[in-house]
Amino acid sequence: MKKFLRNLFSGYLFVLLLLLIEIIIIIFFKDLLNDMIERYVVSNDKAPEMVKSLSVLAYIFIRIVAFIFAFFIFFKIINRQESPDFKIPWIVGMLLLPFFTSVIFLIFGNHKVSRHDKKIMLASHKACEEYMKKEVHDPKELRNFLGTVNYLQSTTSLLPHKNNKVKYYPRGEEFFPALIEGLKQAKEFIFMEFFIIDEGTYWKEVKEILIKKAEDGVEVRLVYDDMGCSGNLALGTAKYLRKHGVKCYKFHPFRPILSSVYNNRDHRKIVIVDHQMAFTGGINLADEYGNLIERFGYWKDTMVKIEGSAISNLIITFLQNYDIASGQISDYEKYLKYEYPLFEEEGYVMPFGDGPGGIDDALIGEQTYINILNYAKEDIYISTPYLIPTYGLIDAMRSAALRGVEVNLILPGIPDKKMVYKVAQSYFRFLMDAGVHIYLYTPGFNHMKTMLADGKLAFVGTINFDYRSLVHHFECGTVLYRNPCLDDIKADFLEMLSVSKQVPADFKVKGFNRIRCSIIKIISPLL
Repeated sequence: MKKFLRNLFSGYLFVLLLLLIEIIIIIFFKDLLNDMIERYVVSNDKAPEMVKSLSVLAYIFIRIVAFIFAFFIFFKIINRQESPDFKIPWIVGMLLLPFFTSVIFLIFGNHKVSRHDKKIMLASHKACEEYMKKEVHDPKELRNFLGTVNYLQSTTSLLPHKNNKVKYYPRGEEFFPALIEGLKQAKEFIFMEFFIIDEGTYWKEVKEILIKKAEDGVEVRLVYDDMGCSGNLALGTAKYLRKHGVKCYKFHPFRPILSSVYNNRDHRKIVIVDHQMAFTGGINLADEYGNLIERFGYWKDTMVKIEGSAISNLIITFLQNYDIASGQISDYEKYLKYEYPLFEEEGYVMPFGDGPGGIDDALIGEQTYINILNYAKEDIYISTPYLIPTYGLIDAMRSAALRGVEVNLILPGIPDKKMVYKVAQSYFRFLMDAGVHIYLYTPGFNHMKTMLADGKLAFVGTINFDYRSLVHHFECGTVLYRNPCLDDIKADFLEMLSVSKQVPADFKVKGFNRIRCSIIKIISPLL
């Protein structure tokens, strides 16, 4: 009830209402004005001839402007260099309702970043490019991982790192104590970035630590997504924390103006403590992630802790979004000029950031998933909370299964969004016909976004198998190759399968649900 009231009276709800009113005014203003001119002026015999003439000219002018506006948007859609998954629904909308679709396209159609964000991103990239130079790697040592390395280097300019220590946390109950203990050890700086921060036990303890550390002279930076935290976090949180010395900013604050920035949310989860440790994965800063409270049964999610030079990748990834939120360019040399210790652990670690506005607007997360699927020769385990994938990703899953790879896909047994889950079910038959094994995690909701191929190559991160994560959001992930922790990831997947139920071979989506899901699948790339 408390959370419902917080949502009801949140600034986000008020801004959303204003945004809706703005859309309605723009869409209907043209037709209302046309109707008024035609009804009360042009057809009014008592109206002066000059007024009639001017009104006719105004009527024609409005029609011409509306036509040019719709034609410009249509031309822009046609010439976009992207998958037909995105273009065809917009084209159909333009043919049916051109002006309405044009206005909606201005808000949701552009998944590129704003000019302000692009300017900050270019400046921050230049500020750290000295620390992002490519290194020559031994092809024999990297083997089939070399393709993934080359792709991520080309699109993110980040490097793979070896001699790092990685610990895998298979559930929130193990991660949060490690996080809190790590924050208490901070002596120089703490960087934190979350999509969701929710008032509760974990946030209360973390907030107290952050304030205490800031008062002790530790530099504390925090950025959180405004939309993700709306209704979860008190409205004055950022101002309150800044008052106590924490450099806190909201990412893309929600304002009542038409802008595609509403689609570009910060879905990353990153915590960095000095140069000593970093945490990243799928867990948000909320009590349900550690099962202190129950939502949708048992909440399953994962994180990794990294010690070593790979932390520099996460520092760069964090600072780039922090700079967007703060509007200032950080001193990258201060944080990147550091000699990390070498650990005896084998394998490579490659954290990276994904988001709109990259090189050629590349879908880095999607292609990384496809590269891992193409790497697999024996088996692959996949966990994702949502399944509304791009065609390229679903085709890669089918292709892996068809060439003889055992593909195991684990989805929630208790979903958090029932309609989204219904849409996911509409893909089951298509995947199963190719030999993909689909399982439902019966204890509850598995929010983890993790993939493991042949027990040698893994991904742990924030990227869902849906259009919002793959196209619109700022995301992050860590690719792991031949690390000791891959055994822990494999054991976690096997434990999940032992309590999961396989979707039966004769499964079908029937009746009205099939029609409803088909419609949602058409429009899902738009939003």
